[in-house]
Amino acid sequence: MKNTTRKIGFLFWLLIPLLLALVVIIFVMSSNLAGNDNLAAEKGGQISLIPATNIPDSGPKEPTPAPATSTPKPIPTLAALSPVSAAPTLATIIPRRLLFPNRIRIPAINITTYVERVGVTKEGAMDVPKNIWNTAWFGDGGYKPGEAGNAVIAGHLDAPGTKAIFWDLDKLKPGDKIYLNDTGGQEMVFEVESLQTYPFENAPLVTIFGPSKEARLNLITCRGTFDRTSHNYNKRLVVFSRLVS
Repeated sequence: MKNTTRKIGFLFWLLIPLLLALVVIIFVMSSNLAGNDNLAAEKGGQISLIPATNIPDSGPKEPTPAPATSTPKPIPTLAALSPVSAAPTLATIIPRRLLFPNRIRIPAINITTYVERVGVTKEGAMDVPKNIWNTAWFGDGGYKPGEAGNAVIAGHLDAPGTKAIFWDLDKLKPGDKIYLNDTGGQEMVFEVESLQTYPFENAPLVTIFGPSKEARLNLITCRGTFDRTSHNYNKRLVVFSRLVS
């Protein structure tokens, strides 16, 4: 009888660490599965904000290494923006670093201000700055300054009874410099190449937001005639620039 009791006791103490190990394994697997679900939901939520009809055949790829057959990245519609208008492989970044802009400085038109980070609205358009004296970088879905592609920063032209940050944007000339800084003190310099005006509902989205072999920065604001019914201007001004430093 005593031998039987000892055997049962021995088996009992042997099973305890095995059961504990099984509990730990189940807990770790559950945590990993939960993490993967959260990641998938985040990417899906970001992409679902943009209508499928706005995806060009030659649209940009994800800014992380991906197979050549990866799905083109969507681009927001310019037509839905109000009041201002509105991502590639890392092998061609110039220089080989990226910048998350916090401030923008344009000496030629006396601008020094903050850069907000925005994404797309529920209508599928690039969002706008919350403060008329700030600018907005299309950081959630677009290119980063310093990587090959067209990074985009938008700003308001005016507001009821007052000018806004990009009121004098049309005064820029080829050769003028645009300075971007991040919170760590890194600075990038872009040089203005050209200014173009497009109809509000017929702007070349791939040219403005799409891929490029160079690191580029495009500034956008309103232009043309203001429609008091729609509270919107009928044109958009785009300043095209490229990285020089």
